[in-house]
Amino acid sequence: MLDERAVANYVIAGITVTQMFTDNADLSSATPISNLSYDFEPQITLNYFTPKVSYDFGVLAGFVDNQKLKNQNQATQTASFDLSYHLTHFVVLRASDNFRNSTGLWNGVDSAGSTASGIGSVQAANSSLYPYGEFRANTALAELSIQLSPDAFAGIRGEQAYTWFPSGATDPVLGDLVGGDTYSAEMFYNHHFTQRNWGGVTLRAQRFDLDESAGRTNTATLLLMYARNFRPTISLTIFAGPQFSTTAGMPGVQPVGFRPRLYSPAAGAVFNAETHTTSGVVSFLHQVTDGGGLLSAVTLTSASADLMRRLAHRFEVGPAFTYAQSAPIIPGPTIQTYSGMLQSAVRARDCTFRAGYARDERSTVSGNNLSASANRVWISFSYDFLRPIGR
Repeated sequence: MLDERAVANYVIAGITVTQMFTDNADLSSATPISNLSYDFEPQITLNYFTPKVSYDFGVLAGFVDNQKLKNQNQATQTASFDLSYHLTHFVVLRASDNFRNSTGLWNGVDSAGSTASGIGSVQAANSSLYPYGEFRANTALAELSIQLSPDAFAGIRGEQAYTWFPSGATDPVLGDLVGGDTYSAEMFYNHHFTQRNWGGVTLRAQRFDLDESAGRTNTATLLLMYARNFRPTISLTIFAGPQFSTTAGMPGVQPVGFRPRLYSPAAGAVFNAETHTTSGVVSFLHQVTDGGGLLSAVTLTSASADLMRRLAHRFEVGPAFTYAQSAPIIPGPTIQTYSGMLQSAVRARDCTFRAGYARDERSTVSGNNLSASANRVWISFSYDFLRPIGR
């Protein structure tokens, strides 16, 4: 029988104030508008752990104020919840949810108020297009896993993700922005071959529904996975397999070159490394996924790298880079995005000072051949504290 006494039970609370300047607040290709904006984010996180049940629950509720673009002032909210519950010693039920109401202008800006969603990058919605305007997104995941032996476990997983843009929302490069729902169902089996090597297989079915009957795409994917733990904090995961998709376009519309049935490979890799002074993640992903605002599901190819290095006891700095290409299944302009970032942090007891610079570039590979770029610079101050509960 599992011991239900709490091992960890605490609360983290605080506030983050960020000032950001950008020379192209709409990421426009024609008439850039510079803007100075402020983000105020109080936040609270609850953490509870016992061998039987554990959860993390975090909430941020703030406000963005713009110096020039007053019509874009808005309240912002972020909330996440991740729960694990042992039904028996070998059966675990997990539920996770992540909600965000913000603007894409603040994408990638590090803050002390970030909350863990417990949802991996493969299951996450497509956020590679960087529309700077207002959006809402929610991703919910439920998983049941069973340990079959000391070296093997299997399970099932379901996910629902929703992305919303204001009615009539447009982007200077992307055009009309369309939200929608993503539904996923997975069955998986993983096996440890040795202490450092393990592999597995995943069977996944997905449906991408777009708002306003813009289209629907269904996919079926078989993924084979291999992982290697070089050290307890250094690992490499590789997965690949065939993917089949069927797409129904808008009634009565058959664009030139449209292929309603598509066979394509799905593949990816993630390298994680963490030492006493350095942490980094390098990833690659190629798969059919939601459009992220486009009028069709897309074949997404993306690569990213994120590195942080501690140069002194309380000071760390590091670069990050992201590249993505979204090719719509229903023919339309292919979108390429690049984003480079450099950020730093200085910690002093319960306070953290951060500064960062990012350059975003976005262009269409075909069609109207539009491109846009923006520079973002920000500084922030955060205060947070941790207190045990019930002690």
